[in-house]
Amino acid sequence: MQTTLAAIAVITVGYIFAYLIFDRLRDRFGYVGGAEYVVIGFLLGPRVTGLLDAGQVQDLTPIVSLALGWLGMLLGTYFRLPTMALVDGDHLRVAFAEAVSTFAIALGALLGVFRLLVQTPWPEAAVLSVTLAAIATLSSPVAVDAVVDRLRVRSRIPPVLQLAARIDTLIAVVAFGLVLAIYHQGDVAPGVRPPTSTEWAVINIAVGVASGVLFHLFLGPRGHLEEGRLFVALAGAIVVASGASYYLNLSPIFTTLVLGFILVNSGSAHRDVTRLLLSTERPVYLALLLFAGAAWSPGSVDLLFIAPLFVAIRVLARFLGGAIAGAYVAPPELRAPGLGRGLLAQGGIGVALALNYGQVYPDFHPRLVLTATLLAVLLFEIVASREASAFILGLGRRSPVPGDGEAELESMAEPR
Repeated sequence: MQTTLAAIAVITVGYIFAYLIFDRLRDRFGYVGGAEYVVIGFLLGPRVTGLLDAGQVQDLTPIVSLALGWLGMLLGTYFRLPTMALVDGDHLRVAFAEAVSTFAIALGALLGVFRLLVQTPWPEAAVLSVTLAAIATLSSPVAVDAVVDRLRVRSRIPPVLQLAARIDTLIAVVAFGLVLAIYHQGDVAPGVRPPTSTEWAVINIAVGVASGVLFHLFLGPRGHLEEGRLFVALAGAIVVASGASYYLNLSPIFTTLVLGFILVNSGSAHRDVTRLLLSTERPVYLALLLFAGAAWSPGSVDLLFIAPLFVAIRVLARFLGGAIAGAYVAPPELRAPGLGRGLLAQGGIGVALALNYGQVYPDFHPRLVLTATLLAVLLFEIVASREASAFILGLGRRSPVPGDGEAELESMAEPR
């Protein structure tokens, strides 16, 4: 009870501080809000004021797993098949090329850092590198949508940018889910054969599928649903999916991504599901940032240099990946070598992956992963909106195509 009250108090104080202080800073410097909640969480955590002590932070872990699942489910709703079928094939090729190139470049650089520079053992280096490469690949669809909607530049590129942000997130979450299956932590019951890596991956997917079936059984055949019942059904499905994944040392984000994909592509309540998840994303994201700030500690001083190095690697991978996709994969009418410049926003999924990593791999430098992620969130939120705006406004100097991309832009940004 005390932990719950403390959590409510932290969130309340966070909102008050954000609206009284940080909104003015946001208006002056033009960064997308969110990073301030990390600072507030740190100030209210055990390392400063102690409003949330270390024990209470640990007690909130199941709630954090629910928040991870909530964000993962929202990600799954981005991929409604009837909507994706309307996306131009060239757009998909550019988006996947950008995401895969960014991930591969970041992974190669991080493997070099951990294996050659830090001399980390191979399994630990692989897990750390894949996790940080996934976080480096992430881009915030909400931040990209906000800039595109605000500027409304008539060009073929903004819909590609929106799609790329979603594919970035898909590639990152799938890669993270697979590495948790390949290097699975935990033991099975005596006398039971441990599942293989492939079987763990299938189990992770199966939990999401089963949760989707339970959701539909709970709702019944009706189409439009009252919001209260829908919220309870969604929360129940996410609790089942994320709780099972947490218990099995798998990724709740990956599991609920599968769950969200199933719900948005089956049944008649997909618009209500998407709308409810979008309306609750911001509070869930801010609560995660508060928790991450409260849980943060620097870890090993010898490895702190990796955090700013990770930021540099992310910038390099982002720009090179965007250049490969925008200059070499894209057809002439979609050429945009600076594509990565519009995808710098980190987003809440990065914090979610870092927290999930700490739950599963407590002995593989989780503080380092969280430190690098939070530093990236803090820094990129300062520059991401400005850089994306400059990139998109630069597209307006090209010859606009009347009506180009409008339908796809709306389908990417609005509830399906």
